[in-house]
Amino acid sequence: MSGMNNSSKLSKWPRKTLVVVPIMWKEINWNDRLNWPSWLREGLGLSNVNPRSYYIHLYQRIDPNSTYPYDWPYCKNVHEETGVFLQFVHDYYHDLPDKMLFMHGRPLVHTSHNPIQSAQCIRDDVHFASVNDDREWIYNRPWTYWPRDPDDNIALMYKCAKRILILLGYNAELQLNPTNKNPKDENVISGFCCAQFYVTKERIQRYTYEQWLSLFHANFEPYCTTPRENEQLGNGIQWFGGTFEHIWHVILGLYPVDAPAPKHNTTTHRCQWFRPACKGSPCSS
Repeated sequence: MSGMNNSSKLSKWPRKTLVVVPIMWKEINWNDRLNWPSWLREGLGLSNVNPRSYYIHLYQRIDPNSTYPYDWPYCKNVHEETGVFLQFVHDYYHDLPDKMLFMHGRPLVHTSHNPIQSAQCIRDDVHFASVNDDREWIYNRPWTYWPRDPDDNIALMYKCAKRILILLGYNAELQLNPTNKNPKDENVISGFCCAQFYVTKERIQRYTYEQWLSLFHANFEPYCTTPRENEQLGNGIQWFGGTFEHIWHVILGLYPVDAPAPKHNTTTHRCQWFRPACKGSPCSS
């Protein structure tokens, strides 16, 4: 891939072209590229579609040495979608594509629309948008939905969110508990779930490389805030990755934690993100 992403530096990415970063693991047979999904083959330039309307940057999370058939850039398999997002920002912060879609390996689990087509219909003045269906809206989920830390009786996910927001330079307590509620972890989360979203270079670079780097390093630590997360009370819970899933709309969307629910014909509805009548938009008739 080649092109000019700014006026002074040769970029890896073509200008104004969507780059899709799918979070793949065992969703495909890595040995059988001819039978990979058509959307994946097209974005990688492995099909007869030319020119491509989007590009794919593929990570594999299996072989650190990237030997065939895993001869793609390696990302350590931690924290699901969050690990891949942080790896991509770590690798390309200083040469990001203009617009990106981070997408699940099975992209239709959370939406009935093609996420790539949806992302290609997003307006130029939108910097962050979920491409999931309205059914993935989390409404008024308290932080106490997850276990509390027995040592201080504060929900472990709340504490992890606080750490992440502090690393990004926020007053985390004010962001998470704007009305000084007591107990503070009874505040609620409202926003689109499940880490399948469109974001622009400008929105990612709103934060410094050093801030993202601090999150990248935290990604490999054994716990987010306390070893309690690894005890029986945290069995099966992805604390670090799960916390990001519940605050991407805060970090990249700049919404409050308890974001207003989408309502038709208001500024809260997701159709404000898409160009009218764009083919493939979830809001086109």
